[in-house]
Formats: sequence, C-alpha cells, structure tokens
Amino acid sequence: MFTGLAVVAVWAHVRFPRLRPGSLLRAIVHVGISFALFAILPAALSFLLPLTPSPTLARCVVLAVVIPTLTYVFLTWVWLLARVLHDLFGGTPRGGHPASSEV
Repeated sequence: MFTGLAVVAVWAHVRFPRLRPGSLLRAIVHVGISFALFAILPAALSFLLPLTPSPTLARCVVLAVVIPTLTYVFLTWVWLLARVLHDLFGGTPRGGHPASSEV
C-alpha cells in the first residue's frame, strides 16, 4: 500500500507541475500541514468509526480517510526533495551582475 501511494504521489508530482510549491518555505509548510493532518487522523477516525453502522462501511471510511492523507504526506516529501534538488543543482545561476547585450 505504501509503495502504491508513493507511486501515486510521484505521478501527481510529474503530472501536475502547477501544484508544486514555488519556494522551499512553501514546500516545508506543505510538509508541516501534511504531518498535522496525519497526526489528527486517529482522532478523526475515533470520531467517524462509531458513526458507521457496519464493519464493512467502517473499513471503507478508514480507507477513504487514510489513503488521501498518506498520499498527501508522500507528495509533500516529493515536493520538498524536488525543491531542494532544484535549488541546489538546477535553476538559474545565482550572484553576480546580469549580463548586458549593449556595448
């Protein structure tokens, strides 16, 4: 399950480039939000599961809440790692003065 969700997160990273955070700070904020959502997951499930009338529906509720949350956790880590690699190795050169084409 974890491998499948990680593959979905990498697919979402590649498929939807407009969703990627534009800065390292935004990527870190997304990681923090995903951890907060994952931390409140047990409380949400303890509230939702007693409301379900059958064990089958309870399993469906667990999967419907856990799968998107874990996918978001994986996606935010992919975003963070991609942002760090982009800032370290990719992008435009930093520093110096811009070159002018005027003579």
